Amino acid sequence: MIRSRLNERGFTLLESLFQLAVFFLFASISLLIFVWVRDIQQLQQMNDDVNWEFFIYDLHQYNMNSASGKILDSNKLQLEILNDPSDRLFIFDKSEHHLRKRSNKGGNEIMLPHVRNWHLHVAGHEINMKVVMQDGTERQRALVLPMAPE
Repeated sequence: MIRSRLNERGFTLLESLFQLAVFFLFASISLLIFVWVRDIQQLQQMNDDVNWEFFIYDLHQYNMNSASGKILDSNKLQLEILNDPSDRLFIFDKSEHHLRKRSNKGGNEIMLPHVRNWHLHVAGHEINMKVVMQDGTERQRALVLPMAPE
């Protein structure tokens, strides 16, 4: 009878304080993990933004130095470089999960990583690019193609 009463006595103040301390420890660790994950997501978003702007800058530089450009299909852009002794043509297209630059003389270079979809639409001499990143973010930009020599 006495043994059964000892088992039914409940929590002591010391046990309750210990459980409360453990709860606050887990809560603070959870909060730190939440803040850490949010910061990593913000850094990834900034990295994607910087990669996009570098891609647009590089593509604009190739476009400014090209003699002519044309769309081969809805996701391939071809630029012929002006005054190039090698007569290179550069083709920008989607491969796997990135946009790349290829040359007719060989080789390719990743221009924009983590791309799900790339679509080009021509309106006169203007190309409207729409890129969908792996995280679902959509980015758009217009590019004016140089006129082909007659």
